[in-house]
Amino acid sequence: MTTDKEQFWDIIAELSVCMVTTRDGGVMRSRPMAPYIDKGARTIQFMTDGDSAKVFELDANQDIALSFSNPGKMLFASVSGRGVVSRDRALIKELWGSYADVFFGGNPEEADVAIVKIEPTQAEFWDNRGGKIAMAAELTRAYFTDHGPNLGENVKLDTVT
Repeated sequence: MTTDKEQFWDIIAELSVCMVTTRDGGVMRSRPMAPYIDKGARTIQFMTDGDSAKVFELDANQDIALSFSNPGKMLFASVSGRGVVSRDRALIKELWGSYADVFFGGNPEEADVAIVKIEPTQAEFWDNRGGKIAMAAELTRAYFTDHGPNLGENVKLDTVT
């Protein structure tokens, strides 16, 4: 039987892009990024330009939020936590791949990149793998009955590790 935490890690591992939100002074700022998900280690990491705004924003305030979404599969997840910036060359080399080649070019030993590691404090997911057809059928059923729609599973996790 899959636990809620395992289900959360399975969902985010399926989603190749998420919106990453940091504090930019007094405003929240989001941008799409490709996460490196390690289900076994229970880690979420991102590679970014070493001089990107998010590096400076996290230096000033480590609060970070991630939003994962796949509307076609009706899978959604969010993570709140702390973002920690690392310039560990061994970790950069470990995560380096074709994505990094495209965005950062060259060599992992020389590229001006940093790793943002997320230390989750809480997470939440919504799982309705029945998809759009099942959702439409459920909304139709709810419309013609006195019962609200079952929109799938929604779980809030206070810890995800």
